[in-house]
Amino acid sequence: MRILVFRLFGDLAHFRKFYTTSSPLSFSLPPLPTVRGIVGAIMGFKKDEYLENTKHLKIGIKIENPVKKTRMGINLIFTKGTSGFDPTLSSKKQALRTQVKFEFLKDVCYKIYISSEPNEDDLLKHLQNRLLNHQTFYTISLGLSELLADFSFEGVYEAVEEKEVSMVHSVIPVSAVKSLDLEKAKYIAKERIPTFMLPSRQVQKYEDVIFDIYGSPLYGKFNNIIKLENNEHIYLW
Repeated sequence: MRILVFRLFGDLAHFRKFYTTSSPLSFSLPPLPTVRGIVGAIMGFKKDEYLENTKHLKIGIKIENPVKKTRMGINLIFTKGTSGFDPTLSSKKQALRTQVKFEFLKDVCYKIYISSEPNEDDLLKHLQNRLLNHQTFYTISLGLSELLADFSFEGVYEAVEEKEVSMVHSVIPVSAVKSLDLEKAKYIAKERIPTFMLPSRQVQKYEDVIFDIYGSPLYGKFNNIIKLENNEHIYLW
């Protein structure tokens, strides 16, 4: 098995949690459909085809920088018409705006792991060439179009699958955790993220995942882990 690895980073990010409305909160990491969208933007896949074109790719995510969150008020243009009363709006028709508090991630950096089926090696090679030359077909962002992202290619590593290990470096679903060493787990967080979405943009699967908010490894017993030749242990979806 060969794993392509690159870093994705930026000043600010916002990956909106599906259950927040008036005050959008952010996941601590990009959900898997978002990562597929970023890969699709690099490759040049349109928004109605990237999920289908990347469905054979297996993806892993590692948090590199500590998770830091902040909130800022964003002025949004009111687009629902001018009739009726809304206390958040100005009385002047030419200044119909509403301010919403958004939660943002600061100074983010993620390590992305990509593997493919044997019949999809050409796709992985094409992605590798684009990463090596620092080229994208579409501009990539971290959740919102205004939050531009950058990336750097790390390498391609040989890897093997191990049924059980005592340490993992990446984000991992709770279902793959057999036990957790709580004496070494000081800053662990758990979030429920979407992991599978149809091309119609309907989420079919959510999973609880755990990670260290400072990017440190997790210790315990973990199932179905991939070991890279650089001794990193990761989980791939």
